[in-house]
Amino acid sequence: MVDTMEEKNHIMSAEKILHEASTVFQAARQHASELSEVGVTDDEFHSMRVLITHVAAHTYTSLGNNINFATELRDLKIYKEVIVRMAEMRFGHSSNVLSEFKYGAQHSSFV
Repeated sequence: MVDTMEEKNHIMSAEKILHEASTVFQAARQHASELSEVGVTDDEFHSMRVLITHVAAHTYTSLGNNINFATELRDLKIYKEVIVRMAEMRFGHSSNVLSEFKYGAQHSSFV
C-alpha cells in the first residue's frame, strides 16, 4: 500500500512538472525571438520538447520504471526554471507577458 501511495505521489509530481513545462514551452515558443535576445536557443527548445515527450511517455506508460526517468524529470524541471528566469530577465517581473509563462487551471494542453 505504501508503494502505491509513493507511486501516485511520483506520478502527480511528474504530471505537475509536465503541465508547468508545457505551459512554459508554449509561451517560450511564442516569444522565441525576444528570448533569443537573452540567450535562449533553438537547441534548448528542442531539448525541452524532447524531455517533455520522454517524461510524458514514462509517466503515462509502463516506462515509468526506467532508470533515466528521474534524471529526465530533474532536467525538465531545470529547463523550465531556466526559461522562466530568462523570461523574467527579458520581460521584467511585472510584465503581462510573463503571466503567459505561469501554469494555471486555464492551461490544460500538452505540447
